[in-house]
Amino acid sequence: MNKKLVSLLIAGTLTSTAWAMAPNTDLNLMPYPQTVELKQGNVVIDKDFSIFIKGYNSERVDATAKRFITRLERQTGLPTLNWQAESASEATLVIDIDDAPKSAVQDINADESYTLNAQNGQIVLKANRPYGAIRGIETILQLVKTDGIGYSVPAIYIDDEPRFRWRGVSYDTSRHFIEMEVILRQLDAMASAKMNVFHWHIWDDQGIRIQLDNYTKLWEKTTDGDYYTKDQIRYVVDYARELGIRVVPEISLPGHASAVAHAYPELMSGVGEQSYPQQREWGVFEPLMDPTNPELYTMLSSVFDEVVELFPDEYFHIGGDEPNYKQWQESPKIQAFIKENNLDGERGLQSYLNAKVEKMLEDRGKKMTGWDEIWHKDLPKSIVIQSWRGHDSIGRAAKEGYQGLLSTGYYLDQPQPTSYHYRNDPMPHGITVDDTLHEGERFVSYQWEKPRTKGGPRKGLLTIIQAKDGSVRAFTDYNGKSRTEVEILEYTPGESFKGHFDNFMSYTEFNLKLAGDKLAEGSYQLIGNVRWPTTGEIVASSAQPGSTIPEPSGGYPAELTEDEQSLILGGEITVWAENINSQTMENRIWPRSYAIAERFWSSEELTDEVSMYKRMRAIDTWSEISLGMRHHADSRVMMQRLANGADVTPLLTLARYTEPAQYYARNWEKWIQTENHGDFIINMNA
Repeated sequence: MNKKLVSLLIAGTLTSTAWAMAPNTDLNLMPYPQTVELKQGNVVIDKDFSIFIKGYNSERVDATAKRFITRLERQTGLPTLNWQAESASEATLVIDIDDAPKSAVQDINADESYTLNAQNGQIVLKANRPYGAIRGIETILQLVKTDGIGYSVPAIYIDDEPRFRWRGVSYDTSRHFIEMEVILRQLDAMASAKMNVFHWHIWDDQGIRIQLDNYTKLWEKTTDGDYYTKDQIRYVVDYARELGIRVVPEISLPGHASAVAHAYPELMSGVGEQSYPQQREWGVFEPLMDPTNPELYTMLSSVFDEVVELFPDEYFHIGGDEPNYKQWQESPKIQAFIKENNLDGERGLQSYLNAKVEKMLEDRGKKMTGWDEIWHKDLPKSIVIQSWRGHDSIGRAAKEGYQGLLSTGYYLDQPQPTSYHYRNDPMPHGITVDDTLHEGERFVSYQWEKPRTKGGPRKGLLTIIQAKDGSVRAFTDYNGKSRTEVEILEYTPGESFKGHFDNFMSYTEFNLKLAGDKLAEGSYQLIGNVRWPTTGEIVASSAQPGSTIPEPSGGYPAELTEDEQSLILGGEITVWAENINSQTMENRIWPRSYAIAERFWSSEELTDEVSMYKRMRAIDTWSEISLGMRHHADSRVMMQRLANGADVTPLLTLARYTEPAQYYARNWEKWIQTENHGDFIINMNA
């Protein structure tokens, strides 16, 4: 055999082996399973399709099988009238569940693993518990394909389980009321993406949308009649349970309390008698609950009793974010209370309130969860911290022994590239760049500043290091956040620098013109798709005798041990509804949520953005057919409404070539342009 032929054979063998070892992402599945082995052949799907339930069965398992048949008929158009097989050997699909759930109420440790084996004319879905079967049927439905002959599922073996235990979506139904049918459709979609927590944000400045029998003014005076009755809430909780989704309520305190203030002003911390208007603006407001008032705890106790009866989940969210401490700071009574009780200022007073609330919830069998601001050394390690402040917050909390969820980078009320969300992993990973100056290396550090439309400017450092071999690395200390690597796109010393990283706002790109010791005019940062002018100057460099790289203003990102990593429970998509109503919600969150769901469920190594976009396009179409999603249909209706009977083609063309400002640029601009800010939220739908 000649040498050339031997080389080709060896190369072919290596290529085949490498392909077999690489993650398979050829199939249009999201989230992608942990292990996929594609085989030869397929299992035919026709009008004789049937199901046999083997092992453990229940009303929920039966409902899972019926839901599968309904969805299969939507996808194929095939009427499946006699779908219940008499035996496993006769069935097209065998659902084989080993045991009942470990507890009557689904908890965070529910076993969602499953295996799927499709070959020799039969599909066998095997799971330890019903939750695995619920997840597995979604994979089968995504596998259904069509060709010139008919419908089928490829011969395949899948072994699958989630990477993170908590994979949620926080839906804000306070700023705008979201209709029941829309909520139920989002639950269907969440289940299709293997999400397992519906965080129901029903209490905020603009309205308290839950029927309460005792403190009735909370919903009667703040919702204009748009609220959820107790029976509707029970229905949603039961509906979610059949889909393997936990429902966690949020009752916000002590801030985001404008609705409470409007209904019961005596519970607020303001000095003197005050009345508070029904809030319709966007932003953070002054009303703050009064932790020194015994009547506040009477109200909270009553509310907790009623809410706990409706929501059986083990967790209860108390909000806790963005408190405006002005009322506490200006109240002589509250300042005296802080001093008398030796509290750590206003932050300590919030912790005092949270500790009392945590005990109230514990007495009712609940574990407390809340946003970053609830984190305090006085609270037990059983609480869960949901972070809108990023990896720094949950990483450092984990170092202290607290459990955490990441929401930073998953704000779907913001227009953002799906790739930005996809790159955002819930797990903190420490510093990824060498920021130490070695022998023979040169560096320069720029202090930079960029304005903000609302609030003060952001500031930070950019440091560029050039090694002896000419290679360059860079990092930034961004507005007090942990030191972060900047990926360099272009660099000409003394002339220009271009590099990017992802931060809490969006994809962020430095485009700097270097001129002597300063950043020249025309320098800017790209935040998402919005340019922000950037100024700055050199504060340290190798050219300055004795100069050293500045210490990181925000320290270093947390690098977690294996035990600490187990405290990162997962993440939650957040959907704030200032700009959203029932007709626009789905358009904001789908299909992007499938990519985030994959980050929560699938292997950490699954990072190919080209594959992600390809599969997401296919799943986007699938979701309309299989689930009846309306994100595209509602967009078409709104286009037709704008056209007012005229041809919509020009509008479609405009939409194709334009996009909204990313992050919260639109909110800020609207806030500035609206003189009184009075009907900001309502007008945002225009």
